[in-house]
Amino acid sequence: MAKDYFQDIMPPNSSDVPRQTAPAPAAASYSAPAPSEASPSPAPSADLPEKTIRNIQVTSPLRTKSRVGLDLREPVPPAAGGRFGRVWLWGGVVLALLVLGAIALVALRPTSVTVIPRSQNVLFDETALFTAYPASSAATGTLTYTLDTVTLEDSEIVPAKGVERVEEKASGVITVYNEYSAQPVKLIKNTRFATPDGLIFRIPAEVIVPGKKGSTPGEISVTIFADAAGDKYNISPVSRFTLPGLKSSPSMYSSVYARSSVAFSGGFVGERPAASKGDVDAARAKIRDRLQAQILETVRAKNSEATLAFVDLAYIAFETLPQTAEAGGGARVHERVRVELPVFSADSFARTVAESVSADVENSSVMLKGADGLTAQLRSSAAAGAESPIQFGLKGSVLLVWKVDVSELAQALAGRDEAAFQAIIGGFLGIEEAHARIEPFWKNSFPSAPSAIKIKVSDPKPSAGTPN
Repeated sequence: MAKDYFQDIMPPNSSDVPRQTAPAPAAASYSAPAPSEASPSPAPSADLPEKTIRNIQVTSPLRTKSRVGLDLREPVPPAAGGRFGRVWLWGGVVLALLVLGAIALVALRPTSVTVIPRSQNVLFDETALFTAYPASSAATGTLTYTLDTVTLEDSEIVPAKGVERVEEKASGVITVYNEYSAQPVKLIKNTRFATPDGLIFRIPAEVIVPGKKGSTPGEISVTIFADAAGDKYNISPVSRFTLPGLKSSPSMYSSVYARSSVAFSGGFVGERPAASKGDVDAARAKIRDRLQAQILETVRAKNSEATLAFVDLAYIAFETLPQTAEAGGGARVHERVRVELPVFSADSFARTVAESVSADVENSSVMLKGADGLTAQLRSSAAAGAESPIQFGLKGSVLLVWKVDVSELAQALAGRDEAAFQAIIGGFLGIEEAHARIEPFWKNSFPSAPSAIKIKVSDPKPSAGTPN
């Protein structure tokens, strides 16, 4: 019988043979005995089966491979939260940089001083009177003004009904100059002005031309009207008008003259579209309302840190200009207004107000807050255009504020010890209160350079009745 080799490899009843497991790995502390101390191999037990090809236990290749190169040392687990540790590390670096930046910003901040100026509320009633004089002839220390002249025009179209025969005179604005003397020159009503071509124009009212100042001639702007109707008087700008009435005085005739910078208009003889009187009157009323609004805007524009003006003190003269034909058959209604406005120096006016209420302004500068809310009441004045004293009253309230010279204050503080701060501030009459912050915080003296001291002037402390 042929030999069954597979029978020799596998036991006949392999299910009855107990499955042997691999022995557990030795502990990490185990150390093999030295060769000289190795115990002899135990003798084979009688109870153990003989190791033959029949009873060799087959080990799984995977399990055998897992035993190759086995590290008997205790494995070291990976560090818990390693990624989070790096995040905390970078967070700490960023926080440190932020702290250093904040410290640097604080250390590099400039030394600053905050100042609250002295102030006083002033209430005016009808008993307060002021007198202002022309700047050209005023004495030192008095309230002065200059006269600003503004001419405004506007128009409106009205429907026409038929035609009408009209004869109208041209008009325009000229500037009269006085190079003759330092004294004003008076020009009576209907004084003539002649163009180089011999056309005559006249002034409708008396005019006083201011005197010259050194080599600068006195001047005033006025409206003149043609001596006759017709469009030939609608002239272009004229470089020199002469005054025929002054020919008896050659020096005066050559030194008092006029110029125009805009063309004249309104001269007309003939037929044109006619408009009803009611429509014309309504149009003129609308035009004048618009011109009044423009006058208010003009006056407000004069109110600044340097100048001050009151619309109640202005001389306002409306003038009706000739109508003109409009394309499409309508008629255009024209109106012109001439405004002569006294303008004051804001510093001079504030000082006059301070003196009127006995405020201590010696060696100090003051300003008015809320002056544009005052109402002026003209009590007396000379003729329009004359440079003469004007008397007026004021009504309302205003805040008188002392000015602080920040440059002078910085000079006084430069290089001084912090302990001297209040004593230095006490030497400035216009300062009500002041606070200083010296940087860096470890220093106790102001920088030696005035430019390194930043001074801020705050609004004055509010008081009862203080205007906004």
